[in-house]
Amino acid sequence: MKRHYDYLYKSRYVIGSVLICFVLLLITFRTIQVDAQSPGASAEINRETALDIRIGSFFETLKRGNPPSAFEELLLQSPLGSASAGSQISELQNQVGELRKDFGDILNWDKYETKWLGEDVAVVRYILKYEQCPVLWSFAFYRMPASTPSMTMTNPWVLVALHFDTSLL
Repeated sequence: MKRHYDYLYKSRYVIGSVLICFVLLLITFRTIQVDAQSPGASAEINRETALDIRIGSFFETLKRGNPPSAFEELLLQSPLGSASAGSQISELQNQVGELRKDFGDILNWDKYETKWLGEDVAVVRYILKYEQCPVLWSFAFYRMPASTPSMTMTNPWVLVALHFDTSLL
């Protein structure tokens, strides 16, 4: 003889099992969806952060009053650091030295903007604040396109153009 509560117990058990499976599927789906979105977003953050760190290190060395060392570090693996561009870089270093004489010491800097021209070209602008005047710096970086998506992060960013302007207009 079957008891009435056995049937209710079994139906609650089945309903509970179905609900647990549904919740687990929902959690799994949300995890997959977040993971699918993360690489693109984190890659963008990583590439921008890498450039910001590099530029910040450059400004920090300039602030300590050592332009040759700052430029040497910034131009590592850059065509601007080659012997053919040496005279241009020397002139730029002299101009940066003049900025310190004309405007005083470097106080700090703020990022103005980052423009991405596709996946492998970035133009980053900073405002370098001297005691008497701000100076707008523009850096253009290029990264050789990867043959596979996994290689994208291994190709280094190379500085291909550098410019500063005391006129903010």
